[in-house]
Amino acid sequence: MKLRKSEELLPGRAVALVLVLCVSGMRAETARYSVPEEAERGSFVANIAKDLGLTGEELLARQARLVPEGEKQYLELNQHSGDLVVREQMDREELCGQSEPCL
Repeated sequence: MKLRKSEELLPGRAVALVLVLCVSGMRAETARYSVPEEAERGSFVANIAKDLGLTGEELLARQARLVPEGEKQYLELNQHSGDLVVREQMDREELCGQSEPCL
């Protein structure tokens, strides 16, 4: 029995549909927060879970993490609560030099 062209493409389309459905539930989010200069270690910055509309359990299940741009990890994420806290004190001059604004 000879298959028509539309029938030959069905398995490929089904796979594509499954991939779209799986990937559609995943997304990357970018959030920006202000941290006072030289904030003490352990200072609360924000609750990321709340800001993203997730629970701490969802953050943990999705393996949420912080990705620093430099070599130091200045912030720490508690995956259970969603709290973002200062891990290491930041120095504006060290991070940005004389550039304005310092982001």
